[in-house]
Amino acid sequence: MSGGWSRFVASPVHPLVGAPIRVVIGIVFVYASLYKIAEPREFAMSIALYDMLPLSLVNLLAITLPVVELAAGVTLILGLWTRASAVVVNGMLLMFIAAIAYVVFVRGKAEFGCGCFSPAAEEAGKELATDTLWRDVAYLAGGLYVMLFDDGAVGLDGLRRRLRARRQADAAKS
Repeated sequence: MSGGWSRFVASPVHPLVGAPIRVVIGIVFVYASLYKIAEPREFAMSIALYDMLPLSLVNLLAITLPVVELAAGVTLILGLWTRASAVVVNGMLLMFIAAIAYVVFVRGKAEFGCGCFSPAAEEAGKELATDTLWRDVAYLAGGLYVMLFDDGAVGLDGLRRRLRARRQADAAKS
């Protein structure tokens, strides 16, 4: 059993599977950040509709979260600091899942959208429901795969490792 797990973990397929997953999740996070950066007031209103944070923290989150989403999304797309970026994305996804689950299961279905890609008020009539929750769970599954198995070999992390190995080999020859 442990031999099978070891072979699975060491499989050369992980970078080829992980790269497209990481790029898709990165694109989603970059896209989600754009409206929030352009319209922080509307995003703050979306956060406030969840009624989970003190109002004093809503504006701070509305300004900082989109920047973190953008940075994590770009680094995932590029394969730079791949696993660290996946940890950040997974942390955000856990936060989103907890907020959506709270609204859907504790407060009942809300009469507003999630505010993920456009202002929640614009999505009025589109209930925040379990499909949004399952979408984020699917993103989390992909993010966990990237965090555990994608070392960025197909990306800037891999390029940096190859350049470093070449420099070390050249230095050893000298």
